[in-house]
Amino acid sequence: MKYTSISEIGLLRKENQDNVAVVENHNALLAMVCDGIGGANAGSVASEMAARMLAESFVDHKYFTTLDEVTTWFNKAITEVNRAVYHESLVVPEFQGMGTTMIACIILSDGAIAFNIGDSRIYRFENQNLTQLSEDQTYAYEMYRRNQISKEEIDKHPKRNVLMNAVGIDERISFETITIEKGWDYLLLSSDGLHGYVPYSMITQIMNEGNILEKRHRLMEMAYRSGGYDNISIILLEGDKK
Repeated sequence: MKYTSISEIGLLRKENQDNVAVVENHNALLAMVCDGIGGANAGSVASEMAARMLAESFVDHKYFTTLDEVTTWFNKAITEVNRAVYHESLVVPEFQGMGTTMIACIILSDGAIAFNIGDSRIYRFENQNLTQLSEDQTYAYEMYRRNQISKEEIDKHPKRNVLMNAVGIDERISFETITIEKGWDYLLLSSDGLHGYVPYSMITQIMNEGNILEKRHRLMEMAYRSGGYDNISIILLEGDKK
């Protein structure tokens, strides 16, 4: 499997509060994007803690047999990660209110599964079509789920960036579980520095052009061209169709 990742500072940001990681244990691969929230440098602390701790737990686990085992591991690991980030926000005054989104994908030889907390995203690209697999855990998306606004209104709603869930903001943590069927050409993980500025149609067009590195370069380039105000993080995973 081929993969590539990148994380760059936004044009109007003083620091990059995103963190990305791609790590492997004996028989699986973990890819994740974390987008930190909080004043000063608290967001970067939260995203770094979450990415580092989950990656360490994944590598220490060494071997996964089934996707059910992955889910059991993630539930335990993210509970510990959330507890650590939340505790840090309580004991260090300048970290008060910090947290982070997380989109994490684990790939085994016989399947893949993803876990979503917040509004970072995972997409599936197959047969020239792009499909968003995760659901944004935002106030605007919740309004759509309750039929208060249309799907087309989500991206323009003033509360589209108001998170309903994040790692470290509460003692308890919940997450969306996404089982990924086989047959994908690419999986794309991104922070909202990409999908918050680049239209869905343009991401689809770029995913239909070039090799994996060219796709990554064009996605990053288009994010900056479209404003590039927020930090931009991208992970691309290329499926093995053999």
